[in-house]
Amino acid sequence: MLGILSLMAGACSTGGVAEQAEGNVRTADAATASARRSGGDGRGSDEADSGSADADDGDTGAVQDRGGLTDGGQPDAGGGGNDGGGAPEDGEPVDGADDARPTPPGSRTDGPSADDDGPTPGPSSYPPITGPIGPAGGGVQAMLSPSGVLVTVTGRTGQGYVVETPCGGVTELAWGQPVTGVQVMLDPGHGGDERGAESAIGLTEAELNLALARRAAAELTGRSIVTVLSRNADYRIPIRRRAALADAVGPEVLVSIHHNTPASRPSPQPGTEVYVQQASDRSKRLGGLLYEEVVETLDRFDVEWTSRDDAGVLTVIDDDGEDAYGIARYPATTSALIEMAYLGNDKEAVLLATPDYLDAAGTALADAIERFLTTDDPGTGFVERPRVFNPSGATGGVGGCNDPPLQ
Repeated sequence: MLGILSLMAGACSTGGVAEQAEGNVRTADAATASARRSGGDGRGSDEADSGSADADDGDTGAVQDRGGLTDGGQPDAGGGGNDGGGAPEDGEPVDGADDARPTPPGSRTDGPSADDDGPTPGPSSYPPITGPIGPAGGGVQAMLSPSGVLVTVTGRTGQGYVVETPCGGVTELAWGQPVTGVQVMLDPGHGGDERGAESAIGLTEAELNLALARRAAAELTGRSIVTVLSRNADYRIPIRRRAALADAVGPEVLVSIHHNTPASRPSPQPGTEVYVQQASDRSKRLGGLLYEEVVETLDRFDVEWTSRDDAGVLTVIDDDGEDAYGIARYPATTSALIEMAYLGNDKEAVLLATPDYLDAAGTALADAIERFLTTDDPGTGFVERPRVFNPSGATGGVGGCNDPPLQ
């Protein structure tokens, strides 16, 4: 139990953004080489936002290098229940910062680590983009900054590119890796100063979401499904920026990964909840497949579960009848937000702090997403009656947001 806590620390260290980014860059290079050999390509798009304190985004491992498509992966968001610290955010998710603690098994999904030998990427590795750029041009709209942070691209300057930062600021970058051909974006909820739920043993939702997203991304990448993370370090990303990143990257699906709180009523099966876009049949099918695979997998563990009476695949609406969670409301991309289990339940938290959980849950998420992309399976667990919830707006916004280093 304590072992996974120390392992997860590496996924959330305050000084680890540059280190994680370097790994992402190298993964992207390896993916590019693989794509050139195979000639593969893929796209995807989807996203949602939430009214609680846990949704975020990170870097991607899919890039375009000299016109070649690449794949690589980083996992990511979810919200707690409709009340409490683990609920989805109202406005924007936040990213986590990397601590100097070891990385959980399977959490580093972007290839070689920063400690591996190899050339350091630089401007010469990624020549200027010659095609269209930015929303108006219909070309490249997202890139990895020199430090490996995922940003949106809005135009050119004489020295490089105009980009929008995770917190929504505008700056210039001399170079970066174009991100194209993405099929799946994983959004680890929360991050930075928004930690989300926390267990009695000190495991925070922000770090658990990130570790699981990385594990799922590694699984998807191993299946040649081009996957990126909204964030791959511990920094904050407001909900609207998460949605903007998803729409700029253009995946087929956006899955926000979360863990719930507070603990609910005792239940014979996991209290997994998936929040979907009320006007999107694709989102509902994605939610049904996520619910089916995750519940079937988690139910194999001998745990005293907790659950709400209406747990399942839900639309959550506010008093105005709109999607209550930003990750469902803001992106044009097909999205779903999954609350895997209750980090606020001490019995479940013991399981969630183990490598066995990360491996099983990461595989379940990958299985569900692959089924969505390759079959017409409808999924299960649909709840007909919407849940009514009005987020407080206390989390997910831009107030107090601090950008990670981009260089």
